[in-house]
Amino acid sequence: MESKNPFDAVRSMMDDNIARVGSATKNYLDLLQNNMLSVPNANEDQISAFRAYIDRRVAANRAFVSKLISAKDLPEAMQIQVEYFQSQMRAAVNDATQLTDRIATSSNRSAE
Repeated sequence: MESKNPFDAVRSMMDDNIARVGSATKNYLDLLQNNMLSVPNANEDQISAFRAYIDRRVAANRAFVSKLISAKDLPEAMQIQVEYFQSQMRAAVNDATQLTDRIATSSNRSAE
C-alpha cells in the first residue's frame, strides 16, 4: 500500500490558492492601470513602466512561494529563502539604477 506524504494535500491546496491569487492580482492590476490611464494628462509610458515593474514583482513573489512550498525539508526551504532574498536585493539595485537614470534623463531634458 502506497503511503502519501501528509503535506501533499496542503501543497496542492497552496498551489490552487496561488493560482487564484494570481488571477485576482491580474484583475486588480488591470483595473488599476485602466483607472490610472483615465486620469487627464496621464503619462502612458510611466503607467506602463509602473505596470511592468509590478508584474515583475508579482511574478518573482509567485515563483518564490511556489518553490518554497515544494521544498522537501527545512534546509532546502532556508536555501530557497536565501536565494530569493539575494535576487530581490539584485532587483532593488537594478530598479534603483533605472530610476536614477530616468531622473537624470528627465533633469537633462528640462535643463535644455
